[in-house]
Parts: sequence; C-alpha cells; structure tokens
Amino acid sequence: MNPGSRDVIQQVKEAADIVEIVGRYVPTLKRAGASYKGHCPFHKEKTPSFHVVPAKGIFHCFGCGAGGSVIDFVMRAERLDFAEALRKLAEELGIEMPDMRGRSPAERDEEQRRLRTIAEVNAEALKWFRRNLVRGVNQLAREYLPKRGITPEISERFQIGAALDSWDALKEHLRRTGYSEDALVEAGLCGRSESGRVYDRFRNRLIFPIWDVNNRVCGFGGRALVDEPNSPKYLNTGETLLFRKNALLYALNLGFKSIEETGYAILCEGYMDVVMAHAHGLTQAVASLGTGLTPQQARLLRRFAQRVYFLYDGDEAGQKAMLREGDALLGAGLDARVLSLPPEDDPDTYLQREGKEPLLAQMESAEEYFDFALRTHAAEVDLGTLAGEKQLADKMLPIVESIGDEVMRQSAVSRLMRKLGGLSWESDAERLLGGAAGRRRRPRQTPGGELAPQESTPGRPEEERAPGTFSREDFNQLDMTERHLLAVMLEDTSALAYIRAEMRSEWIRDSKLKPWIFYLTDGEGEAAELLHRVEESGEVPGDSRVLSAVMAWEYPSAQSVPQLGAAKQLLMKLLERHQKAVTQELLMAAEQYARTPEEAERFTTIFHNEHRVRFENASRHLRAGDSRTRAERGHRLRR
Repeated sequence: MNPGSRDVIQQVKEAADIVEIVGRYVPTLKRAGASYKGHCPFHKEKTPSFHVVPAKGIFHCFGCGAGGSVIDFVMRAERLDFAEALRKLAEELGIEMPDMRGRSPAERDEEQRRLRTIAEVNAEALKWFRRNLVRGVNQLAREYLPKRGITPEISERFQIGAALDSWDALKEHLRRTGYSEDALVEAGLCGRSESGRVYDRFRNRLIFPIWDVNNRVCGFGGRALVDEPNSPKYLNTGETLLFRKNALLYALNLGFKSIEETGYAILCEGYMDVVMAHAHGLTQAVASLGTGLTPQQARLLRRFAQRVYFLYDGDEAGQKAMLREGDALLGAGLDARVLSLPPEDDPDTYLQREGKEPLLAQMESAEEYFDFALRTHAAEVDLGTLAGEKQLADKMLPIVESIGDEVMRQSAVSRLMRKLGGLSWESDAERLLGGAAGRRRRPRQTPGGELAPQESTPGRPEEERAPGTFSREDFNQLDMTERHLLAVMLEDTSALAYIRAEMRSEWIRDSKLKPWIFYLTDGEGEAAELLHRVEESGEVPGDSRVLSAVMAWEYPSAQSVPQLGAAKQLLMKLLERHQKAVTQELLMAAEQYARTPEEAERFTTIFHNEHRVRFENASRHLRAGDSRTRAERGHRLRR
C-alpha cells in the first residue's frame, strides 16, 4: 500500500464528521445514546435499523448488512469505487490527495480535461445513434429489434441506437458539432488509418451504449447487422481513458438497485441476453464486455451483491465459459451459483419461450459453482485410476487457489478430498495440490497435532435467509464471546497484542467471525492499519457485514472493564469452553473404544489427572495477567 494513501485514509476518517455526512442522505437520523439511529438509505424499511457510531467512525445497518467507515458510506451512497470516494472526501475536507502515479498537478488537470471531452463526445454520439434508430435512418436496425422481441419501451430503457452504413457519417456529425478528429480518435469512436485518414469505427451496427454506475456513457458495443467475412459480430469501443472494459459491466447502471435489494446479480454473456432478461423482469442481469469476467469486474459486483448466478448459453461453449470465469467470483468472496439451460438455448431464446418463472424456481436450489466445476471436471477423467485423480486435482487446483475466503477454501478442499476418496488434508491433500494448500493459511494445530474442528454457527440455513441481509437476528447468532473478542481486538492495541500472544486458533469456532479474528492475529501492526489494507486492496478476508456489525454493537462492559482486562477474561472463557469440549470428546472416545469397564475407568483416571494439570497451568497463566490487571485497576481507584 502506498504510504501516502494510508495517511490520507487516516486523515479523512479523523477529519470527517460521519454523522453530518450520513445525515445528508438520512434525514431521519437521531441520537440514541452513544450512537445515532435512522432509516437505512440502502433498502426500504419501516423500523429504523441503521446505526452510526461517531466515536468509532462507522455505520451499520442491521437490516441489510451495509456497514463500514465514512469512506464506505460515500462509496455506496454515491456509487463510487474506493479511490473515488476517498478523493471526493479529501477534496471536501481540504486534505491534499497524493497522486498515486506520480503525476504533477498540471498533468492531472490535463487528464481530467481529456476525460471530460471523451464523456461529452460519447454523449453526443449516443444522441446521434439513438436518432438513427428512432427515425428509421438505418432500416435494418429498426426491423431487427421487433424480430428479437425488443419493444420500443425496452429499446428506450437501454438507449439502443444504430450506426449508419458509412465510413464517415458519425465523424462528420461530430465535427460539425465542434469536436476535432483527434478527440474522436481518443474517444474510440473513430480509427486512424496508416495514411492518416480518420474513419468511423462503428458502421451498419446496432449500438448498445455502455455506462458506468454513475450513468456516464463510457463507450459502446456494436452488433453487426450484416454478416461480413472479415468483420466481427460484436465490436466494442477501443480502450480509452474512460472506457476500460475489464472494469465495467453492461447494464449495471440499470440493475444495481435491484441487485442491492435482492442481494444477487445475474451474470450473462452478451448484450442481447441482458436486454431480454430485463424485458422479462430479471433486472439484476449484467454482462461482462466480451473478454471474460475479470477480477476487477467481480469486485465491482461485490459492491452490490453477495451472490451471483451464471446465466450462460446451454451449449458446450457456454459451459466452458462458466468454468473459466467462476474463479474471479470466488476470488472476490462471492457466492457463485449456476443456472442451467438446455444445450440448444441461450438466455434470450429460453426466456422468450419459457419466461422467467422456471429460472426463479431454479434459483432456489441452484448448484454452487465449485460443485458444478467439480462435477464437470470429474466427468472428464477416470476416477478409478491414480492418473485420473491427479488430473482432477490439477483441474481443480486453480479454482481452490482462487478462493479468497479462508472458511470457503477449507470447505472446497474438503469436497475435493471426498471426491478423491477421502484423502486427509495434512498429508495427501497438500502433496496432491502441489503445495498450494501450504501457500494459503491453514488452521493451526492443537498440541496433539490434530486440526481444530470447523464448527458453523447454529441458526437457519443460508438458503432460508433473504439474500444479502445481515439482521440483528443474524448478529445474535454469532458466538457472543468471540464477537466481543473481535470488538476488543479492533479497539485496543494492547489487547490485540495480548490476544496475538496468548490465543490458540482451536479456541475459535464461529465460521463467520473466524476469518476476521485470524486476519487480525496473523497480521502485523494495529487493527486500523490492517483494515486500511483491506479497504484499499478490496481483498476482504471475510464477510464485511460481520465486521461492521461487531464494530457498531455497544458492549455493556466496555465502560467498566479496561479492554486489556476484557481480553484476558474473554480468553479465559474460550479456554474453559475448549477444555470442556475436549474433555467430553475424549471421555466419549474412552467409553466407545475401551474393551472392558476397568480399562475405560483406568483411561479416564489417567486422562483426568493429565488434563487437570494442563488446564490448571494454562488457567494460572491467564489468571496471573488478569489478577495484575485487577490490582492495577484497584490501585487507580484508591488513588
């Protein structure tokens, strides 16, 4: 991370009045004790569940799960990426924003001028493309839309247009409007031949404008209306300062509100698939721009969705495309699912014939992408042979390595191992995966060498919950001791240092809290510094809604017990809980495997003696620190 960037992040957080900034968007925000409450601006609700905690500089909604710092709030409210939100706040607060690319102020100003010119040229070109279609100047385009089932209303919604069958019609129009040929080439609307001649890039094509989430026309996609041997069926604007196709998603500007409300997006391959999905009420549909889904696009989706459904062509090419692109979704921490179509169908033909209801029904039990990839690749090899098992492991290795969330990765490896005959993680799995497992953080071992059990938080199955929500009920289902421990780690540097030194990984059981607790204990530096890294990189170790909920919660003991003392008390609770669980497990094993009652009794006696000594030593160590803390607190009170 650029040191200048870290400084600005910290300065912005310290200088920004989060209550005042949030209040611009939440008129119902009212003080409630140490925090403020109001109606969430990101989803519809009758009872206020949106909290702002000025002392911690964070917000969290216990209805939809939105939460984070003041930068996160501006990102969501203004639909900006992290750098854009940081820049906006820095400018508002008078904080100098260093240039990450080392440009001078004059160079930055020049780039901004060029960006504005490209946006203006694109906006004027869109008007021209649209008029050509509506007025029937390109008759082929006007006749094409009804054949594909696209109504005038849908055409208007997507601002579909048409390019003329001409080498310079757009160029001449834009020149008359006042733009230079250089500006047209820089905007990607025109090309320049070796002889210097400037010509229209889009000719005799149906035009699909491509916006960013702030409704700025960044570029265009064009579908050929006549088959030509040396001309591609689809053509996009060339890369420009404004149009970077690896960081844009078609129709996200039209669908992000539906995506936020439902918690999921539908990922299609092409423009027409998205248009027809929206026409049938699936307004969460978006598409990458012809080059396959990129990590940047996946992270862009993660700003609005928790789950993504693939809706690709049902043929072999569509299946292979899903196999290639699912890694990016898993890497962004998204729950990726697969909607299956008949081999002869694409989303367009399927929706026109069947409507959306079968797809909505399929969503209820849609196959996870990882299981889809595992099933597909397993069908390609002979799992009855060692070579076949190795081939499957090789095919699945990139997918396993791509998973950013630690708990999800462990589950993925377990599923793969079961498919390969139940190999163990510690030995066969690591060798089979070529050391990939070792390059990722694995669960630490207990003193006896066994892996700590992976327990999930009790509660309703994920499928029964409304997508994207993280309610007060969800928060209450988190392990009470562990969520308090995480809060202490986030708020106090001395408590964090103590927990790093004394906590054992096998004491932590909650699968939602575990990634954040491990991220803080494995990292170096203060919690704020580690969270800055998460913000800037976008590589989130766990569910960010969990983190903001933990930070927003008010702990009754926070005022009466110093955080270091609270950390010691919490570790004592976790130690005692772990020891009880281990005791119960071993006693059950003694009863199950002992050959005689006498043998079981002898084993139990030996175990109790050994276990008591180890437990007392560990407890004494923790209590010694806790006693010193109480004595120090009593001394301060007496003074």
